[in-house]
Amino acid sequence: MIPKFELNARNKITATGALAVQVLKYSFGMINWRIEEIKEIERKTRNILKMCKMYHQKPDIDRLYLKRKEGGRGMVQIEAAYKAEIINIAEYLYTKYKDQFVNIVNVHESTQQNTNSILKLEAKILGELNQLSGMNDAKQDGMQHTKGRLGEVLKKKWKNKVMQWQYIRNMDRQLISAEDTFLWLSKGELKTETESEIVAAQDQALNTKYYATKILHTETDSKCRLCQQHDETMYARKWTKNTGTDMYQTQ
Repeated sequence: MIPKFELNARNKITATGALAVQVLKYSFGMINWRIEEIKEIERKTRNILKMCKMYHQKPDIDRLYLKRKEGGRGMVQIEAAYKAEIINIAEYLYTKYKDQFVNIVNVHESTQQNTNSILKLEAKILGELNQLSGMNDAKQDGMQHTKGRLGEVLKKKWKNKVMQWQYIRNMDRQLISAEDTFLWLSKGELKTETESEIVAAQDQALNTKYYATKILHTETDSKCRLCQQHDETMYARKWTKNTGTDMYQTQ
């Protein structure tokens, strides 16, 4: 239903997180979800977005879940929401241990297997988070920073991708303001189809000859079809009057 609403890109993404994801959040900590099941739900969600032209066919997955002011599209990641909720419930059990009913729950938790115990699951999630974020203690800044820390892990994964992070590296090299650059994403006034195409172009995910050669391996020649000199990535055509020639700059 949400993809059919006459909303701009930002409002559609926000509605998905506020209406659809919240239904699942009520079950976190009550149903023994496996990470594989949650990832399968996310895959199906992305396929629905693709069918509704809200998401490009070959985009970067991590960028979809980053904050808009950081260059992402602001979709709520179900896996991150699940982990944050488990940590939040476990923190409640730790801090309210004097309550007799909470104490009963803690005794019950201590007898459960690793896959069924919230406290043991929380310890596992924090261990993985420490390893990915490079922090010794994921609790040291308080639980309110858990989602932010999960977001930093996503951003780190995005930065480690050579092609997708190329756009951001060019920004850093030319000292361009990231806040002003991503203002169009923060406002989210474009249609979802237009926004997804622009993001895909920035991530080098459009079907250029370079992408087909280096990623899909369906081509053997990555040279541009126009200039026949540079790799065909995303080009901005600039007419140079003083030379009378076409110049291309990789974006």
